[in-house]
Amino acid sequence: MSSLLEAFAGLLDRSIGEIAAMATDARSFDATRIGRIADIWDNNAVPLVSAACAPWPLRSRRASAGLRWMADLGADRRRLMVDLDPSLDKVLPTARPERSVHRDYQGRVFPGAFRLTAGIIDALVHDYDLANGSVRSLTAQPSDEGLQVHLTLATPRRFTPTAGRISRDGSRKPWPAAPLRFTLNGVTKLQFDAEDRIGMAVSRTDAGPAVTIGRTGRLLATEASVWPDDPRWNESTAGQAADLTTPHARPQRRKPLQTSTLTAPQRAAAQALVMLMNHARLVHHYPNLAAGVPILDICRIAADAGSAILSASTRRGAERQTAFVELERRWRHIPPTVPPEAIRYGPVVLRHARYDEPHDDYDVPHDGCAVLLAAVPGADPAVPWTLTSEEFTHPSRFRITSTAFNDGQHIHHDGEVLRIGDALVVR
Repeated sequence: MSSLLEAFAGLLDRSIGEIAAMATDARSFDATRIGRIADIWDNNAVPLVSAACAPWPLRSRRASAGLRWMADLGADRRRLMVDLDPSLDKVLPTARPERSVHRDYQGRVFPGAFRLTAGIIDALVHDYDLANGSVRSLTAQPSDEGLQVHLTLATPRRFTPTAGRISRDGSRKPWPAAPLRFTLNGVTKLQFDAEDRIGMAVSRTDAGPAVTIGRTGRLLATEASVWPDDPRWNESTAGQAADLTTPHARPQRRKPLQTSTLTAPQRAAAQALVMLMNHARLVHHYPNLAAGVPILDICRIAADAGSAILSASTRRGAERQTAFVELERRWRHIPPTVPPEAIRYGPVVLRHARYDEPHDDYDVPHDGCAVLLAAVPGADPAVPWTLTSEEFTHPSRFRITSTAFNDGQHIHHDGEVLRIGDALVVR
């Protein structure tokens, strides 16, 4: 393996290279993975520059501390780092056991994500009225683990919170339905119709977790988890049981890498790189803008950034400062987001579909919408496909099945209706 500092810088180069690979041809576009990779460098570009610019005896130690700090965010972050650079598996410590239940600053328990086991399903049914819940949102997209679906169910509680919610005007109001956020990976069957979104049942089958929605909706996956995003979960039966076993001591992260020795040009260059990566992760947080985010331009500007940091750090005195000034000038020009191209009639590969039901979220109204991302070919079949998108505000119809994500699909515009056969209907 190369030195730890070279591995640290190489991880940045690999991150940018993989983002570019996923964006070069929209048929392999993965907004979630792009967002996860770009997110690595939010808090880690500055530590990389600090390690590269440290005195020689300290570089390896600072690079090791930076990599460990990066991986300390959790098992998913460590897996992503090792996926980008398998040699890091021998360098990084094993991931700490992750708690499913934590405590807030007032000592109240609050839940994380629970693997959807038979016991967790029983606990959900005991505390929440799934049969009278309503689908608030559904997102489906291909990922490196197969088709992934995120499902949020607004569910009445079977328990009564001890105190009402204080609204924005200062009055006390009843708590709204609790959001239960399901994540299903390796989805082999998806059938959802927004007109039939009331009522849900969850079970375990030999093939994996299964979800029934309404009369005809169906989801079948190889694995699934649920996050009860309920601010009063601590008063549920499951929350009260967790309160008896959850430690009061809050787990502490490793101390961040010291970066006080950076000069102004070095810190400015690192911050410019952070802004580039933050712009790239917009495709994950704002899918309606994803087709207009210039990912390839961002990757072109940031290409070989890790190697450039190492090269600049080998300079001495004023030459080093000049090198980092030049890097900051190169990285500070973020390409603007442009209006995305609309999905047009013809062949497509669907990369993302989202439906949101109109709802109020703690006195803040949210409009209903549907968002689609699709790869479409150009006039030359040899040219990589490009990403297009369509956003429907207040959709009157949304129906989707897993076959909408198959290759070889054709999309049609019939008046105000967008359709992929019977696999996708949006109006």
